[in-house]
Amino acid sequence: MSVQTTVAAIQAINVAITGMKRAPTTMPSNISTADLPMALVWPGDAEWSLQAMGLKRQQRVYIVRVFVAPVAQDRPVDGGYQKCLPLLEAFGQAYQSNTTLNNAVDHIQECLDSGISGGGFELNWGGTPYWGFVYRITVVEKST
Repeated sequence: MSVQTTVAAIQAINVAITGMKRAPTTMPSNISTADLPMALVWPGDAEWSLQAMGLKRQQRVYIVRVFVAPVAQDRPVDGGYQKCLPLLEAFGQAYQSNTTLNNAVDHIQECLDSGISGGGFELNWGGTPYWGFVYRITVVEKST
């Protein structure tokens, strides 16, 4: 499998989660509030190794950043926070119930979430902080 195929498989699961509006496979030039909540995927670090009988194994972390609502002075704090609660749970359940990403990978090795965040380094776009969360999914892919 390729990195592009895995990103597309993750985004297909993400966009199917109730409440999600967008999960593009390419990076947008900006984030519009009309497109929120939106999930974006960054391929992270990987470990490449050879297995028995000519198999190759790649174990890569995919970073899923879910932007839910902008953090701004004129917006109530609770609105963004409350919108994150059901989505945080739904993403974890979606990954647990589909550990092969619809047969795109061998399996999900590990799935970690950041909990809800009100901005910060990982949920900042164009100088605007966002309510949301981050999932780190370790995926194992084997090939010949």
